[in-house]
Amino acid sequence: MSVGQPLDRVDGRAKVTGGARYTTEHPLTNVAHGALVTSAIARGRIASIDTRAAESVRDVLAVLTHVNAPRLPAGSPSGDHPQRPSDRVLQLLQDDVVRYANQPIAVVVAETLEAAHEAAALVRVAYAADEHDVRLEPRLAEARSPKHAGRPDQPPETAHGDVDAALAAAEVKLEQVYRTPFETHVPMEPHATIAAWEGPARLTLYDATQGIFGCRQRVADLLGLKPDDVHVVSPYLGGGFGSKGPTWSHVVLAAMAARRVNRPVKLALRRPQTFGPVGFRSRTRQAIALGARRDGTLTAVRHDTIAQTSSFDEFMEPASVPARMLYASPSIATSHKLVRSDIGTPSYMRAPGWAPGSYALECALDELAGALDMDPLALRLKNYAEQDPEKHRPWSSKTLRECYRVGAERFGWNRRPRAPRAQRDGRALVGWGMATSVYPTHRSKAAARARLTADGTLHVDSGSQDLGTGTYTVMTQVAADALGVPPARVVFRLGDTTFRRLADRRQRRLRGPRRRHGAAREAHRGGRRRRALAAARPGRQ
Repeated sequence: MSVGQPLDRVDGRAKVTGGARYTTEHPLTNVAHGALVTSAIARGRIASIDTRAAESVRDVLAVLTHVNAPRLPAGSPSGDHPQRPSDRVLQLLQDDVVRYANQPIAVVVAETLEAAHEAAALVRVAYAADEHDVRLEPRLAEARSPKHAGRPDQPPETAHGDVDAALAAAEVKLEQVYRTPFETHVPMEPHATIAAWEGPARLTLYDATQGIFGCRQRVADLLGLKPDDVHVVSPYLGGGFGSKGPTWSHVVLAAMAARRVNRPVKLALRRPQTFGPVGFRSRTRQAIALGARRDGTLTAVRHDTIAQTSSFDEFMEPASVPARMLYASPSIATSHKLVRSDIGTPSYMRAPGWAPGSYALECALDELAGALDMDPLALRLKNYAEQDPEKHRPWSSKTLRECYRVGAERFGWNRRPRAPRAQRDGRALVGWGMATSVYPTHRSKAAARARLTADGTLHVDSGSQDLGTGTYTVMTQVAADALGVPPARVVFRLGDTTFRRLADRRQRRLRGPRRRHGAAREAHRGGRRRRALAAARPGRQ
């Protein structure tokens, strides 16, 4: 078995020697360079935009603004009604409205990157600015329920038992508010795209994306193309942390610019431009109330989250979701609400919702342990959820209790001083703590194509993508185990939307003969039946 065994990273040598090809490193002939111009205000309109100085820079090919940008197909010109929860509303130069700071408002295309950046700095914009508000706390009264808590199958509010009555009767009660700030991804590889057209209706995108098929579908929807006419390539990703999950404005703008100049266009965001137009983790305010008996048994859990979203789109940081299932209690209530602000749309970031939500819940458990004068680990074991408290269903598997035991043994938890500030290392205070984290597992359909060549090499292709977490290595091990070959004989490829079509085509070829054989058998049986019926007719010998 190769799965689970130590193996050097399959992609390691390519990455440390520079052989791994990231988005902007794909060699295309006649490629032009794009540069974004982003807004300098947080809310208002573009009163005027002067591109003459930018257009006079040597080697500039085009400057796209809301005045001259191509109109998107009718129906949803600005992408205001995305079909999938992971899709974001984009800013694609379709109007003069400024919705947040650093919003894309122009694209410069030039022969060289230096010329594109020089020209972008020369675009002159006059604004009619409106008052903006990016605050959360002063606007809590405006909070409204979202469509869902992160996913359509997660309602914004849930409740079982009578939490208010249980809190009122609790022997020990804790009520606290926890806050988390904005957090921005800023991956090492900037958000970047190369767009290349083959004729008027076939587009290839080399994109820094965490979802090649989602990118394909979103771009096809916005540009009025068939999904099969959009080819997305992403063999390596230099960090994404969730920010490269949705398809953002620059991807479609690169395609629009490439169509305008009739050449491939490479567009990479500059570092300051990653703040605003490509997502971030929302600020949250989390109010938690816990009720317990004096022996530590939880009788009530309430977790209410208020987060921020943009004025034009909706994204909820589902921070109250962990409280629905992490600890057993006869009464649990959770809620999520949003305050609309003049900011870019928040998005997925490293365990969206579950990370800030677990932080707040675990802080509350620690404070409750202090109020009970109870060991924090003992409190968690006392309220260990043997089944899903919300859905009352057994876990398919759960080894958290064993994790607690092994962690405590290895860490020497029984030697932990109970009193705060009781342990020092010289002049430094040393604290010992523990916490529980939780995150869901999602699965979806997948396909792969495998070919065994005459030299004994197994070639496997799958339309997945590399997130930097070892996909090349893991898939190599899976393929080696499946067909009983050493991992060294496996060549695994990913990050290309054509791989799904290849796999589907292969499956159709395999199914085709069976269908034909089945039809032949039915025809043969039908012939026998017809001959038998003819033989039974009167006068037939």
